[in-house]
Amino acid sequence: MITLNFFLPESDAVHATLPVSIAEYWAWQGKTALSTPYWGRYHWVLQTYLYLKEAGSAVVLVNSMPAAGVIVTHVDCVEYGFKPTAQQFFIALLVDRETAHPRADLHVLHNPVQRLHLGLKHCYMPPWPQIGLIPRDDARAERFAVVGYFGYPNNLHSSLSTPSFLKKIEALGLRMYVPAAAEWHDFSGVDCIMAIRDLGRTKGHLNKPSLKLLNAWIAGVPAILGYELAYRAEGQPNVGYLEATSADEVLDVLSVLQSDVQRRRSIVEHGRHAAKAYEISKTVERWRVLLAKAVSAARAKGASGPIRRLENQSIGALRERVLWRRPGWF
Repeated sequence: MITLNFFLPESDAVHATLPVSIAEYWAWQGKTALSTPYWGRYHWVLQTYLYLKEAGSAVVLVNSMPAAGVIVTHVDCVEYGFKPTAQQFFIALLVDRETAHPRADLHVLHNPVQRLHLGLKHCYMPPWPQIGLIPRDDARAERFAVVGYFGYPNNLHSSLSTPSFLKKIEALGLRMYVPAAAEWHDFSGVDCIMAIRDLGRTKGHLNKPSLKLLNAWIAGVPAILGYELAYRAEGQPNVGYLEATSADEVLDVLSVLQSDVQRRRSIVEHGRHAAKAYEISKTVERWRVLLAKAVSAARAKGASGPIRRLENQSIGALRERVLWRRPGWF
C-alpha cells in the first residue's frame, strides 16, 4: 500500500504542538505561524493535510522524510539537491516560490496560467481561502467608508501608502485600514479591499495566486486589484473586480465605487457566485483526484526498470544545472 505523506521538517517538540483539526488551525496560526516567515508552508502542507484528513482521506503528517510513498511538501522543506528514490513520489508545492525543484515528480502551482519549462510536470490547485474568514457586516448596508488592505505593508505598492496619497483618500471621505496579520480573517468592518503589488502592466506575477480576490468574493466586498494574470484569468476585470494600474486610477475607481451603489452590488453578487467554484469541498475533491493519480504514478515509478531510472536521473541532473543558472524560469 502506498502511503500519502504530508511532510513538515519540524522537531518532535514542535510537531507535537501542531493543530490536529481545522477548528484549531486559525487560532494556532494567528498565535504561532504568522510570527515566522514560513507560514506559507503551513497553509499548504498542514492545512491541506487537515482538510483531507477531516474529509476521510488516508493521509499522514510526518516530520521526517519517508523512505517510500507519495510525499507532499512545500518546496522550501527540501534541499535543492534532494533526489527522490524510485520508491518516493515527490510532489513539490511550488506555489509562490520562484525556483522549481529539478527532481520533483510533480509541482503544484496556484496560478492557473503559470507553466514550467524543461518538461517539469505541474498542475494547478487553487489556494485555500482565508481560514476563519468573517464576511462584511450586513449592518454596514450601503455604507462605503473603509478601504482595507489585508497583507504585509511592504507588499502594497509604496506610492499607495504615502501620506500624500492617504490624504487624497481622506479627501474622498474614506480611510485606509491595514490590520495586523492575526486579523487578516476579519472583513466585517471594511467596504472594499485594495491589493496592488505593482502599478502599470509590465509584471504579470505568474507565481502569485488570486487569493485576495477569492477572499474578497467570500467576504462580500468589491476588490481593487493590480494587473496580475491570476486575477485576470479567474476574476474578469470590471466584472469580478476593478483593476487599477496607477495611483490616479485607484482614486478614480474608489470614486466610482463610492458613488455607484449598483456597481458595488453587481461586483459583490458576481463574486458570491464565482466563489462557489472554490468552495472547500470542491478543493478537497481536487486534491483527492490529484493524490489518486499520484498513487498510480508512484506505482509506475516503482516498477520502472534500471534504464528508465537512469534516464530520469540524467534528466534531473540536466534540470538541476539549468535551473541553478536560471531560477524563476517560467
